[in-house]
Amino acid sequence: MIRSLTIVLLWLGTLACAQAQENPAASEFSWRATLSMPAGASVARVGLPAQAMVQLQSREAHDIRVFNAEGEAVAFSLAVPPAAAVASAQTLTYPAFPLFTTRHTKTAAKGAVKVQLEQTKGASAVWVHFDDAGKAANSPEASATRLPSVLFDTRKEKASLSALSLQADFPANALVHFSLASSTDLVHWTPLALRGPLFRFEGENAPANQTLALEQPYQPEGRYLRLSWDAQANVQVKGFTGTVAPALVAPEAVRASLPAGLPDGNTSLTWPIDFATPLAALHLSSSRPNTLVPVNILGRNDSSQPWRLLGQTVVYRVGSAGQETSNPPVALGYPSVRWLRVEATNGMTLAGADLQASAEFAPIELLVLASGKAPFELVLGRAHTASSAVAPSMLTQLVKTKLENLPSATLTDIRLTPHAARGGALQRALPVGTEQRSVVLWVVLLAGVLVLAGVAYALMRQLSSKAGANSRL
Repeated sequence: MIRSLTIVLLWLGTLACAQAQENPAASEFSWRATLSMPAGASVARVGLPAQAMVQLQSREAHDIRVFNAEGEAVAFSLAVPPAAAVASAQTLTYPAFPLFTTRHTKTAAKGAVKVQLEQTKGASAVWVHFDDAGKAANSPEASATRLPSVLFDTRKEKASLSALSLQADFPANALVHFSLASSTDLVHWTPLALRGPLFRFEGENAPANQTLALEQPYQPEGRYLRLSWDAQANVQVKGFTGTVAPALVAPEAVRASLPAGLPDGNTSLTWPIDFATPLAALHLSSSRPNTLVPVNILGRNDSSQPWRLLGQTVVYRVGSAGQETSNPPVALGYPSVRWLRVEATNGMTLAGADLQASAEFAPIELLVLASGKAPFELVLGRAHTASSAVAPSMLTQLVKTKLENLPSATLTDIRLTPHAARGGALQRALPVGTEQRSVVLWVVLLAGVLVLAGVAYALMRQLSSKAGANSRL
């Protein structure tokens, strides 16, 4: 009986580890494409499309292989794009100087900016006085009216800025739109494009954003910045800290649309995720005009785990036809999850919002060695597959060429085999979000318990038989 137990457990253990074989065939992968190498190239580079990103079954992209016409594995490496971004630094805090209308008074309010323009024939001069010693704002002599604008003196800032983190008070539960402009003389102003409004919602874990992102990095040296907002909004800006733009431009993210989410009541949508590619960002959008819904984004890797918070944002689409503004993607910090959930907060609902979701990924590039006969085949999408990639330096040293100067290969004839990467018929029979490996391990444990129970039962019968025989004697 012990021998039978050992045989059963070994067999079941072999079944649980069968997916970890080191030399899988191309037919075992869910996504396959013909890889066309440039004529005469020994090494070429190719980027993975969005359709491939949503088939990867390893967060480190271990389940990628390249085969030649003879079915032999071809050497390749995962290359980091040459324009990868570096960590951003912060500038000093720049105080905000409020702007006032004079209304024919010679006395400025405390903290106001006084601008004097003198023009003569063939010459002009601008005088700027930052008045900290003037009359108090509530003084009888102070009849100036504060404008919905502040001025920043950034003439000595040598770094390029990509965002402004405001120290400001503004109304809750609303979108506050700002405009930014720069000037060298305080007379002629150049608008600077901003990305999205600021918002602050009340309540525990409610979304908030106090960072104004610039559409393009900006060099403020020798210039003033003027920040303005809607006069109806009760905004008090005290200063800002700038985010220094990285020296290299970040590579463009790869975006893939997700299917419709599964509703859970009126306040949440859930997506089962069939890939392990880390999520750089999530773009939520609404096709319904005049929509504003604050949401939490959550994720987990198993249906038995609690949800964990990944990010917060506000889904909005506001403005007149042709001039609508909508929310940008929200960064998630590269988690790899099997379940994704969006929950409305602040008493709002998702019913009628017509919410669509798109996942954004950091781009993945491959360096491929043209070894063997063409055509070559790039395959990916297979669970529990060990990595076979080599270091990029091993391939670039062969051609003595910089990474960015390597020729590009192309992908054609893309084929998709659903669920092939996740265990075939057995995985398809399991509930979404349940890992086949977990099921197999539970089967091994249950089989072991049953076998041990059988052994115990047999031993008890033997003892009972012996006891009966002894009593007859």
